[in-house]
Amino acid sequence: MKIYLIDDHQMFAEAMKSSLEAADARLNITVFSNAHDALFQIRNHSPDLIILDLEMEGMTGTDLLKVLPQHGKRIPVLVCSGNITPVTIRDIAHAGAGGYLRKSESIQDVRKAIELVANGSAFPENFQPDNESGEAHSTHPLSPRQQAILTLMKSGMNNSEIADALYLSPNTIKTHVRLMYNTLNVNSRIECLNKARTLSL
Repeated sequence: MKIYLIDDHQMFAEAMKSSLEAADARLNITVFSNAHDALFQIRNHSPDLIILDLEMEGMTGTDLLKVLPQHGKRIPVLVCSGNITPVTIRDIAHAGAGGYLRKSESIQDVRKAIELVANGSAFPENFQPDNESGEAHSTHPLSPRQQAILTLMKSGMNNSEIADALYLSPNTIKTHVRLMYNTLNVNSRIECLNKARTLSL
């Protein structure tokens, strides 16, 4: 099973990789220290599962969850964080995660979570992924693609980088950005980001 482990705590990530691969020879884990690098790698090589930290500089784990559906690839995601709260659980459920665990969990529990989430089940059992999130939140002023572009804009990517990340042409990105500006009644990227922050988009 090919797994991408995305966590900016390098020591923790490498320790988890070593422990999991030692415990299960079927696992082939690649570590990424940031979501940007993982996102570009996913373009050409999709893993069977992503283990994802949430609190990272630049693009956060939640940001990555929001962008992944725009790739047209349904990759199961298991969130692994040291800061799991009711709000966190709600947010990752809406963003499409298949489950979550705390960084304090045992390797046995991590292996169990991997098996369940990779095979389409939830972890823990009472976690309820919001598989219809796109329909349930259709009142959002921006389209799902524009929301993904806005998320990448927030992380600091320019239009060319966003195009590469979403497998789209730069002209397509420019068109979506222009439509987004019209919807939000703004004229620049800075105004757009400020308006999005004000509206909690």
